[in-house]
Formats: sequence, structure tokens, C-alpha cells
Amino acid sequence: MSALRFDAIVLPNEPWADLVRRWRRLELGGLDGIWSCDHFSNPHRPGHPWFEAATSLMGLALVTERVRIGLLVGAITSRHPTLFAQEAKTIDHASGGRLDIGIGAGGAPTDAPMWGCDEWTPTERIARFVEYVELVDRLARDPLVTYDGEWYSTHGAAMDPGFVQKPRPPFVIAAHGPQSLDVAARFADTWNTFGPTLAEARQSSERLTAACIRNGRDPDEIRRSALLGLVDGTAWTSAKEFAELVLHWHDAGFTHFVFYDPPYARDGVPRAEPQAVDELIAHTIPHLRQVLA
Repeated sequence: MSALRFDAIVLPNEPWADLVRRWRRLELGGLDGIWSCDHFSNPHRPGHPWFEAATSLMGLALVTERVRIGLLVGAITSRHPTLFAQEAKTIDHASGGRLDIGIGAGGAPTDAPMWGCDEWTPTERIARFVEYVELVDRLARDPLVTYDGEWYSTHGAAMDPGFVQKPRPPFVIAAHGPQSLDVAARFADTWNTFGPTLAEARQSSERLTAACIRNGRDPDEIRRSALLGLVDGTAWTSAKEFAELVLHWHDAGFTHFVFYDPPYARDGVPRAEPQAVDELIAHTIPHLRQVLA
């Protein structure tokens, strides 16, 4: 089983100076990674303050020194895969090789109209997702890429100087349906899920294992990752509840845990008070590292 990893995801919805203070506090607190997210606007509270993903992530890279960083996850609706790869390459260099490349097929209902593009059918979305991940993988590995797909293409894409991390940065792929899980089986270093419940996540993990076997890959090569707190099935309102969640999910094979700072949830889902994160950092997470070592 992979080593434990505890990360925070920070929504880009605060004044910039406050974001910088939060990122630095989390790094000094000993977390392994810090994430941002990729939507045009807050999908649950459209119109509230919100910064763009890639440029915010560059800021995170420049004010931290140790933590892994990334988007949980990069949305395929937001940009062409060649631009996504170029942005990722630049951030990998700016961070000194600390980037994890997150990619997901999903998208908030608010994203497409705000970006000015048509909403995709589920069939088109998954077909695009397959090509998107294939192309980003090529762009992250090869100095010169030509690709002709049904949805995406590029001709002579020059990727010098390449990525800092070789053969490429780790891919964190969010997937839940059978076709997207097949993409994770082929390309992911980490598979991420938000649940929505532990039972459903177990089933998805089993389907990922089966997809790995079909694709000739060792299922143990892919770390299982859980985003906690967004929905009822992963809700926590205290450090004690967070620890209980982690223990249950760890028993199911999950070793990477991501929580919101400050705690965040969809409307109607209970969440902890902001000061609970201080307790996680100071006491709960160090204790979990010892217990689950």
C-alpha cells in the first residue's frame, strides 16, 4: 500500500494576500500537498469572488517551497490540451518539479456557458476525455508531438525544454464511470474520487482494478485518493470525525486524503468550523501518520 499523504484544497475565492497566507500556513503545518480547482466561477455559488486556475496555481508555486501542488482537477472544458500542457510545463519549472497533473472529465453546469461553448453530451464528453488525457500524456513526455484525433489535434507541438519531472509529472485522474475508469487504468498514477459514499468508492476502486487487469497494468501502481467533506457521504464536522473517516477509507485501500481549507461543502451538507483545520494540522494528522504507519 502507498505511503500516507494528506493534502488540502484551497478554493481561489479569497483576496490574494489571504490565499498566500493560507498556502504558507498549510505548508508550514506539514501537509504533503496543496491543490486549487478549475472552474470559471464557484460552481455552487456562481458570482462569488473567484480567480482563474492556472495563474492562481503559478502563484501557489512561487510562494511555497516543499509541498506538491496541482489542480484537483484540471477541467477539459477550460482549455485545449496543448495549452493545458504548456501551462503545466511552466508551472512544473516554476515549482522546481513539484507539480501533480490533475485531469477530470466532469464540469460544472455553469462552466460551459461562461466559457462560451456548447454543453457536451455524455458520449462526446467521454470521447473528448480519452483524447485529452492521451494527448497531454504525449505532450508531457515527448519533445515534438503530432496528434490527430476526432476532437483534438496538434501538429509539430514543440515542448522544449520539457518538464522537470521525468518521464512526466504524476497524473491524478478523477473518474467514476466505466470509460473514465478505463482512462485512469491506462494513465493515472493516482485515482481520485469524491465518493459519494465509501461503498460506492469501494465499487469504483474494484472496477478500476478490473480495468487495470484488462489493460495489462498492476492495480497497485495506482494510488487511491479521496476528496473528503464535499458531500454527505464524506462529511465531517470535527477533527474526531475526520480521523474516523480516514480510518474507514484507509481500510478500503485509500492512502491519499484531501480536505478543504477552510472546510467547504455543497449546500445542505454539514461541515466543520474553520478552526478545525488547525486541530487537524497540529494533532489529528500527525497522530494518523503514526497509527497508520
